Amino acid sequence: MVNKVEIYLGASSLRTALGNKRETLDAMRRGVCGLKYEEAFGMYAGRSEVQTIEGYSRFESMIIEQLDNITAESSISLQSEDVQLVLSTTKGNIDLLAEDCENIAEATYIYTSAEAIARRYGAARRPIVISNACISGVSAFVVARELLQSGKVKHVIVAGGDALSEFITAGFASFKSISSQPCRPYDAERDGLTLGEAAGAVLLTTDEALAAEGKVRLAGGAISNDANHISGPSRTGDGLYYAIANAMREAGVTKEDVGFVNTHGTATRYNDEMESKAVAWAELTDKPLNSLKGYIGHTLGASGVVEAIISAEELKAGYIFGTKGFTSSDTPHTLTLSNEQQEINGRCCVKSASGFGGCNAAIVLDMEPRTRIIPERTRTARVVAEYELPQSELPFAEFIRGEFKSFGESNMKFYKMSDMSKALYVAVERLLAMENMVYTEPTRRAIVLTNRSASLDADVIHQQILNQHLAEGASPAAFVYTLANVAAGEMCIRHKIQGDNTFFIDNEDRGVEEEYARALIERGDADVVISGWCDYLNENWKVNIKLLKA
Repeated sequence: MVNKVEIYLGASSLRTALGNKRETLDAMRRGVCGLKYEEAFGMYAGRSEVQTIEGYSRFESMIIEQLDNITAESSISLQSEDVQLVLSTTKGNIDLLAEDCENIAEATYIYTSAEAIARRYGAARRPIVISNACISGVSAFVVARELLQSGKVKHVIVAGGDALSEFITAGFASFKSISSQPCRPYDAERDGLTLGEAAGAVLLTTDEALAAEGKVRLAGGAISNDANHISGPSRTGDGLYYAIANAMREAGVTKEDVGFVNTHGTATRYNDEMESKAVAWAELTDKPLNSLKGYIGHTLGASGVVEAIISAEELKAGYIFGTKGFTSSDTPHTLTLSNEQQEINGRCCVKSASGFGGCNAAIVLDMEPRTRIIPERTRTARVVAEYELPQSELPFAEFIRGEFKSFGESNMKFYKMSDMSKALYVAVERLLAMENMVYTEPTRRAIVLTNRSASLDADVIHQQILNQHLAEGASPAAFVYTLANVAAGEMCIRHKIQGDNTFFIDNEDRGVEEEYARALIERGDADVVISGWCDYLNENWKVNIKLLKA
């Protein structure tokens, strides 16, 4: 057993529909809502004031503003080998696809955009990019925690952001999940979510001298999957509960230590119900709880970063902001909610998130200098099977259909999947035929993937539908696959994988996913992991995956 490395939150910065960090916190204290009706999107939304930097996109400018603030305040330089940039986003520069979806601009690729940002700062290390739907920001904290605990770096700057576009707003609207007013998380009269755009960044460091006032620590974190549905939350809340419970276990805190819970709180009926069940499972229903989305909307890949920064400020202040728009709840379990500020007792908090693909994540922020003990990494991860999906002269549709039929199955859901999901489906079937994982507890199974194009093949299909301006609008069946991690989510459902399910984006296979997969096994967070490269775009595919076991 060894003492756990303490990870401190240092300088932080954000921009939301309410302004910069100081302006956002002040507005929330006064109960001000930043959501307004946006004619361009035909819905309420939280738009941010962004000064676009010459040579960079709106999304990139949002991230750069935050990084400028962090590096100026902390004097930390990305030119140092001791500093790693971890970027979280769901869609990056996806608005560029509207200009030409036949010839995809290079800047539309998420990692290319991340590299452009990193070059601006002369970064010594290539950025690590996570695109895990709506948990991307919280996932970034979990990945950063691993980098710091393993000693690979001394400092990590976690940055997250997403800009609104018709691509995103029309997609969510296709699910009939958009509120007709500013969203009202957990309220009995809630009728859906409100989208927002934001960016945030925070320095995570093992150097106590760089800790921000109050010395808030990133004490624990975990990622899980419902293994239930790619676009709807679990009806039991078990997946999110596993993330919360494992984050608390890693942090060495009990329910008595928790001062408050900041949930995803999207104001969609089933999400809020699911979260109430997960919080009840964790025995935290008596803790003050809030959602911040009634102020700034659901900010996608930025939400986990922005909301964690605000949660740290609430923890230091000793109270949480009210849940804007909340009056009374009808969730299955009664939560300690209020539209007014609530005082908190306890020096740590749980921040959670959930998203498409059944993914969940939670982190624990703690002001208490507790003794945290973790087992030494004595386990070794072994590659026990490896499979590469072969190339073919046949058109992909014909090739993959033949591969699927060879299994002798009648799973009609296969034909509704995106092409990347189909490719992964077949590869995983072949892999597990070599070495299965049926004797492993579902929560001890994980899947960690990387690719270059994210979900661009599905993105093009969605954009082409938008370009037709159909009366019925976008297709939810097409939009759901515009998140790369949904392919992994499909595998979680089929093979009951309820552990970590992180999706990285990179311009080449540098083994980032395998390194993280090995760490999951070595530190005892998983017993078996499917890991590898999974990419598909324009009839070109590369799927090379491995099965790792302890």
